[in-house]
Amino acid sequence: MSAGSRTCGSDEGWSSGKGENVESRSITELLHELARKHMVPGTQLALHMNGKTLSAAVGVTDTQSGDPVSSDTPFAFGSVSKAFTATLILELVSDGDLELDAPVCEYVPELRQAADEEMSAVTLRQLLSHTGGLVADYELDDSSEQSMRRYAAGVATTRLLHHPGRCFSYANTGYNLLGRCVEAVTAMEWHSAVRDFLLRPLGIGPVFLHRSDGGSARRPATCHAVRPDGHQARPVGLFLPPTWAPASALAGSAEDLVAFARLHMGEHPAADTLLDDEHRRDMRTPVPAADAFGMADGWGLGLACYSGPDRRPHAAAPTWYGHDGTVDGGSCHLRFQPETGLAVALTTNATTGSLLWSDLVEELRLRGVPVADYRPDVPDAPPAEWPESTGLLGEYGNGDTRFSLRPHQGGIRLSDRTGLVADVTLHDRMIFTAQRVDAVEASYTGRFVLDGDTGAVALMQLGGRSAQRLTSAA
Repeated sequence: MSAGSRTCGSDEGWSSGKGENVESRSITELLHELARKHMVPGTQLALHMNGKTLSAAVGVTDTQSGDPVSSDTPFAFGSVSKAFTATLILELVSDGDLELDAPVCEYVPELRQAADEEMSAVTLRQLLSHTGGLVADYELDDSSEQSMRRYAAGVATTRLLHHPGRCFSYANTGYNLLGRCVEAVTAMEWHSAVRDFLLRPLGIGPVFLHRSDGGSARRPATCHAVRPDGHQARPVGLFLPPTWAPASALAGSAEDLVAFARLHMGEHPAADTLLDDEHRRDMRTPVPAADAFGMADGWGLGLACYSGPDRRPHAAAPTWYGHDGTVDGGSCHLRFQPETGLAVALTTNATTGSLLWSDLVEELRLRGVPVADYRPDVPDAPPAEWPESTGLLGEYGNGDTRFSLRPHQGGIRLSDRTGLVADVTLHDRMIFTAQRVDAVEASYTGRFVLDGDTGAVALMQLGGRSAQRLTSAA
């Protein structure tokens, strides 16, 4: 076994049933192969089945230091942090401190005089399921601001994208407000509450990326970007305002994610004391309005829902759950299935980590682990033509985020103010895919939504976020 690799588990593998072709040596070799293919410096994989966990850790935490990855190395969870924040919220609901259908302004006084009157009707349930209509990525002018109270007051000056509960639009903003709810009812900062009420009972050593000391002696793996014209991954910085902590500040290992999954499957020794069956089901039950096109097959109260590999057009409700997370230079993926006790977790420290995950899913299926992943229904055939007169080109907005669609060298290019530049491929049924030109990543999936009255383009949905039509191209 190569340096930087480690496996654990009471057995060397599973001898029968599902996963019969999975054992510790094979998953380590598989992870090495996929990491090399996608130029991922370091990665961890943890598989839980039949009450046992196998894990592998390969590669380095940083291409400059060359420090080996261990099974305990923390990786940025990105948006998987939201699943932890949601679980904490449901714990507080279980304790009677919060009510799912209560307006958020009952707990967050800064929202009571919001500029948009409809904001006073947004509920905890809607924030958890991304159906509250909040802008996706609200930021304060001072990115170093730590006050969640000031953050909430800033959100109160924004306008909703749509009527609360109408449709799905992924929002970091909503989860940051959930952190403010935690603060208001516990009189504790979010990181203290999630540490004391959730992480430590699960045996997870907390690592918080928004704190200078990380809150732990465990040093997180460095993030890396893989450029299209390069042959190696290069370290990149991770931008994370402190007020975004509830949405994306956690770091940990793949084994930590499996411990979290075991809570939601009712297997962890602390499961019943942390969260009852009713609220575990609430988190997994798809919300009818949460059509998470571009991200998942459905969305519950903090957990994404995924159909299995045998998905059919009218199949039953998805049976796999979890969350994905991406940061500037890393990705994290969690899937679990309570009925079978299966759980799979992957952490990576490169922009190509999501591509590694996609290949890993297929390889695990071949080995008898039928892990689910989201595969959007993108038509193979392009439409007959997409002339500029279709009215798709122009500007789209979600809060301060502005997307521009413009002609470029015979095609269409998507850009925003953060530096995102992507080439757009148009498909039938108003669906499109966007591939970044500045980094090697999995493509985004999106679609255009027409106004029911006028038939004109009203929204662009990209990777789960909705942006309103602002102007058309001249």
